[in-house]
Amino acid sequence: MAFTEQLIASVRGDSGAEIAVLTAAACPASPQAAGPEPTGPRRPPDPDRLFDIARLNKMLGQLPVSPAALPPGCAALAPRLLQARLRTAAMNRAAMAVTAEVSRAFAGAGLRHAVLKGPFQQMAVHGDPFRRPSGDIDLFVTPRDRRRAAALLQGLDFAPMEQEQALWWVPFLGEQHFRRERDGAVVDLHHRLQQAGLPDWRGAAGVLDRAVTQAHGGDAIPVLSPADGCLLMAVTLAKALLAREPCGWAAAELAHWLARLDPADRRMLDGIAAASGQERTLALGITLARACHDHPALAGAGAAPLRGLPAGPALLRDLVFQPWQRRAEAPRRRQMLRMLTEGRPHVLAAEAARAALSLRVQAALARREQRGARTSAR
Repeated sequence: MAFTEQLIASVRGDSGAEIAVLTAAACPASPQAAGPEPTGPRRPPDPDRLFDIARLNKMLGQLPVSPAALPPGCAALAPRLLQARLRTAAMNRAAMAVTAEVSRAFAGAGLRHAVLKGPFQQMAVHGDPFRRPSGDIDLFVTPRDRRRAAALLQGLDFAPMEQEQALWWVPFLGEQHFRRERDGAVVDLHHRLQQAGLPDWRGAAGVLDRAVTQAHGGDAIPVLSPADGCLLMAVTLAKALLAREPCGWAAAELAHWLARLDPADRRMLDGIAAASGQERTLALGITLARACHDHPALAGAGAAPLRGLPAGPALLRDLVFQPWQRRAEAPRRRQMLRMLTEGRPHVLAAEAARAALSLRVQAALARREQRGARTSAR
């Protein structure tokens, strides 16, 4: 979703009471957010602020729609939450149908793929595909299959989007977007699980070997294994922290993913994180999720100390839920990369160079677009 300045302005200031409601709703095993409680009495949650904070953090679907189950003073939110839930259900049903259509086409062509996030992952983790709206479909293929996958999408009437930005999206973010005119369906075709400014996920194609299937009608949809789902959520949290975006949903999702792991799955997660160069990214994700939720799965999940990460659960919780409040304390791009590549100077150098080139290409494309706009306006 777009984070407009107007929406951000509506939630500036203290949102501690609203964040406490969201953390309790997202992880019922945790009646309170982790970390020290503020001194003095806490104000009751403001219903409008609660709605906006939940919307920004993609957590509207985790609030109850029953007026009696909402916090005191927030019962009037029930109709708005019900409407949001109905919109999410309609959106995700459509996304599931299109995902199944594309997955059938890929499978029929012998092209390995897996669904990243979205309603099928929500079903795998929660048994409920309507917890969070999915406006697009994220699919992963290997780099060598990217062009063939794009051709298959075009055969299903999807057209590539943002062609003027392809020089940045494809090599630096490892993805390309496709849209179908007749139904507005959007597919994000990923061929990497990383972006410039964060350490590369080495051997990412291994997620396809470990993929499990989710039944949908007569289709078997390949989705991430629980271990890979955990690691992807940690990467998602790192991306959000880097981009200064609210990501309360991802912190809660990581807690739920970890809760699904048996001891063998947990050993698998640690092994995948080590082999892929994501050990410290996983530690960052667990640290951020633990600052937000006192969930048993997080209490038992070890996380190595991270040099350069701000200290204190309250600060980390704000960086997750309301990063606009903590811009000065948020780690900078270079600090993030140093923290996540500690002990691997060659990776730090390579990724720093790649991130710098990414910013230069992005700026060059923006200048070219501005020149084109001026020319067309004459």
